[in-house]
Amino acid sequence: MKGVLLVVSIILATSSCSIRDSYDVIIAPEEVRQKAIEYARKYIEAGAGYQWGGQDPLPKIVVDCSGLVIRCYEYATRDYGYFLLFKDETSYGLKRYTKELSLSELGPGDLLFMGEDNRISHVALFVKTEADRIVFIDSTLKSEEGINGVSERSYSMNDPRFISFGRLYIGKP
Repeated sequence: MKGVLLVVSIILATSSCSIRDSYDVIIAPEEVRQKAIEYARKYIEAGAGYQWGGQDPLPKIVVDCSGLVIRCYEYATRDYGYFLLFKDETSYGLKRYTKELSLSELGPGDLLFMGEDNRISHVALFVKTEADRIVFIDSTLKSEEGINGVSERSYSMNDPRFISFGRLYIGKP
């Protein structure tokens, strides 16, 4: 069954489909990616806390890393007449809905996939590069660093926690 779901996901991400009347699968345009960042900043302003599995819509304020990405893109795509190709995904699962990018191709709103030992366990929204650092917005709980929720932070570009980068595929009616 897992193999069938993966094949369906790949088909959705690489072709036009007619599950919703008729639509095309496209790469999220710049204005949608920028809008996703604006929504992420609203979660920061609201003081959103972290909760594993959380996907609260604004103005409620409890989300995990994939919940933040999903909600921000859900709002941003709707604002421009597009839609997401999924309802819920994990950080690892979101990778299936992205076009892989190099570091030099990243633009605001693209996705950063992170983890350890080359296993994705975290996702964040890319904001910018600054000197030798990657600035991003995510939702996490790192009590030892005083982080609980959505915040803007940065890691060195060479940080081994960065596994891959991607640009989200979305639906266009």
